Order: sequence, then C-alpha cells, then structure tokens
Amino acid sequence: MATRAKRGKSKQPATGKAEAAAPPLNIVVVGHVDHGKSTVIGRLFHDTGSLPEGKLEAITEMCRSRGMPFEWAFVMDSLKAERDQGITIDAAHIPFRSQTRPYMLIDAPGHHEFIKNMITGAASADAALLVVDVEEGVRENTRRHGYLLNMLGISQLAVAVSKMDRVGFERNRFDKVASELKSYLGGLGFDAKRVTVIPVSGRDGDNIAKPSKRMAWYKGPMVIAALDAFVASPPLTDLPLRFAVQDVYK
Repeated sequence: MATRAKRGKSKQPATGKAEAAAPPLNIVVVGHVDHGKSTVIGRLFHDTGSLPEGKLEAITEMCRSRGMPFEWAFVMDSLKAERDQGITIDAAHIPFRSQTRPYMLIDAPGHHEFIKNMITGAASADAALLVVDVEEGVRENTRRHGYLLNMLGISQLAVAVSKMDRVGFERNRFDKVASELKSYLGGLGFDAKRVTVIPVSGRDGDNIAKPSKRMAWYKGPMVIAALDAFVASPPLTDLPLRFAVQDVYK
C-alpha cells in the first residue's frame, strides 16, 4: 500500500459565513476492540447536541426490549448485526458539529478481523482519535492502528484514555498509560509532544465536551477541544486519482 504526504498542514478554517460553507473535517476514531470507542463517540454526539431527534429514545427503547442496560455505543452501531455482536463491523460515516465547525466522524471497527474496513475508513481522514482502555493499556490493535495511521500520513492525533471511572479516576493509572502511549507513538514517527492524551469516561461524559470535576488534576483540553484544534487538509485535486478497494466480488 502506497503512503502519502502528511496531511493537516493547511491554515485554520475561516470563521463566519466562510466557515459555514467549508467542508467537514474528517475524523477517524480507532482503538482496540472493547476499549470504549463507540461509547466515547456516542457520548460525544450527545454532549454536542448532534444526536438526531428521537435517536436517544430509540436506543433506550431498543435496550429495554432486549433486557440490556443502556449503551452509548449503539448510537453508532446502526446495523442490527453490529448490535447483536456488540462490535462495529463497517466504518460508519456520521456528520456532527461542534460550536466551532462541522465534522464527518468515521467510526472504524476495532476487531482484528475487520482491519481492512478500518483502513478504508482511515484513508479519507484528516486526523484521528485513538481510544485506549486505561485498565488494558496498549494492546495489539492499538499498536496496529497507530502504525497504520502513520503509514497513511495522518499526523494529527489525539488519544482518549477511556473508562477512568473504573479506576477511580486515579491520576497515576492515567499517567502510566499516557507514558506508554507517547513512547510507542514517538517510535512510530509521531511528534509525541503534539499528541494530546486525555483521561475520559465515555459512560459519564467526563472530559468529552465538559471538564471533569472528578479529574481536577487534569489541566489539558477536552476531547471536543482537541478535535477543534486540528486543521483541515488541502484538497488533492491536482494529483492522480486514487481510491481504496475494500473487497472484490467475483
């Protein structure tokens, strides 16, 4: 697979009317299976007011009818097969907007069997959000996804260290994972100093779109602020045509 030039070097999007007409910034969200990726996304959509009308009620009713607890992950898992398996299969493209600008969020599958689907989703991204479980730390697909993002030329990266509620929001647990992540990503070629690592709880919304009162020790940006800091890629209209092939049917 051919690599490409690093993206994300253009100027910040214009404000006002020009911003409204600008295309969405493409963000791919990746992470090892069951690390809380879809939950973080679901909470992000809710906390930015981006859920379609009736979506939250529909998910609540679906969970009730199946005798399941409410799951934020089902916001993105729109295929019935995905809900039944509890994993994301295809890379879903869903628009949302912050107070600053519009986005096209690409929810890429975390399971190793669907890695080609993740590549297809990431190939069109300007930047990435990597989700890592604070209890499990860097796992096989964490490493694989980091490598693939770098190979695809995605230099803009933020990391959400998820499920902080499961470790009592302890700073030392976060610091250990953050140090391991920055060391690995730096070895891949990312500028570790520019990679923002954020402690979050997708279930409760801590540091997603609002600061967490339970992690007052964290002084960095929230997830949405980290995304808003990314810059859009210039259009590659003057280069030869290139497109991703995910499957071949005979």
